Amino acid sequence: MMLSPYRRGADDGFIFGLYLSVMFFTSIYSAGLPVLSLLSLGMMVCVPVVIFVFMRRFEAALKEYATFPMLWMQGVVIFFCGTIIAGALLVVYMKWVEPDYVLKQLEGLAELGSKADGGFVAEAGEMAGKMIEANFIPSPIAIVTEIIMTSIVTGSLLSMAISGVMTLRRRVALRRFLDK
Repeated sequence: MMLSPYRRGADDGFIFGLYLSVMFFTSIYSAGLPVLSLLSLGMMVCVPVVIFVFMRRFEAALKEYATFPMLWMQGVVIFFCGTIIAGALLVVYMKWVEPDYVLKQLEGLAELGSKADGGFVAEAGEMAGKMIEANFIPSPIAIVTEIIMTSIVTGSLLSMAISGVMTLRRRVALRRFLDK
């Protein structure tokens, strides 16, 4: 039986969406509880490992039928579905739970920039101040759309790299087996 990379990616994407949601919310609440920033950072660093585990399980299920495009597509679907789930929760949070979240973040950045001596932080703070003055506050949908697009592109690249490594590893193992 041939497994579908789309179905497997969607199933794994649901779990990954929950993972991303926890990562986002630990980052958001880390201002009140600083230890959460370590958890959030650890989860960010472990994203490639989590994706590798999902893809490795699919490769094991496919056995010799696993191909580079199938593994890559599974990874892309994982990122797509996972980011959609986490993005929906993030929109709900920023729109209804804490509607001033974006404004508070911009105000914090403007304040931080005003205290900086110069460089990137001062420029970012100045830009945040100008955005507040002009009432140019990005909507939650706009922010989450950017996050989704960035996640899909970077997830596609990560999935491509992992698929390539898995495919090469399998070919090297096959070559060693045939040489014996």
